[in-house]
Amino acid sequence: MATFHALDWHRAQAGARLPENPLKPLQRLSWHHAATAVLEQFQQQTLVLNESTRLPDAEARIDQTGNRYVCILDAQRNLSGLLLARELHSRHTGALSSALQLPWSQLEVRHVMVPITQLPVVERQQLEHARIGDIAATMQAAGKDFVLVEEEKRLLGFIASLRILELTGESVRLYPRATTFAEVFSALKHPEITDS
Repeated sequence: MATFHALDWHRAQAGARLPENPLKPLQRLSWHHAATAVLEQFQQQTLVLNESTRLPDAEARIDQTGNRYVCILDAQRNLSGLLLARELHSRHTGALSSALQLPWSQLEVRHVMVPITQLPVVERQQLEHARIGDIAATMQAAGKDFVLVEEEKRLLGFIASLRILELTGESVRLYPRATTFAEVFSALKHPEITDS
């Protein structure tokens, strides 16, 4: 077994100042900057969850990493959806828990994620000529917090409304869009509408 030795040390002096941060403050982008500035590659994602992950486990992992959104994989390890961390305790999750007659702790990520089949997809080539504002307009038109980016029919990454907010300081205002009778009925039953 190795033996360890104490290093030479001394006591700290009172009144020591913290060093100045040598990094420049984050430069804010405008909505006129290139849309590629807010693109996130799938291969760069540090946290992915399985569809079957229960919400308390998902919340713990998200809290540990500090992520605000995560990629969700199906049983075959294919991308199946994206999840905003704020959705874990949203009104939608509460209503879903009630509708399924399951406690919140028994809900799985697949219940609250946004399936990729519901998200708008743009071509990488189109993105090269787009501005951040164009992506925000696309999100508004689709009513979604994410835009997927593909190249030659292969998904490369995505753009999240929270990333736009982080880099520009401006939020993308999304309004729910109902395209089917079921969505209209659901919107009319929404607590924000019926509470008033």
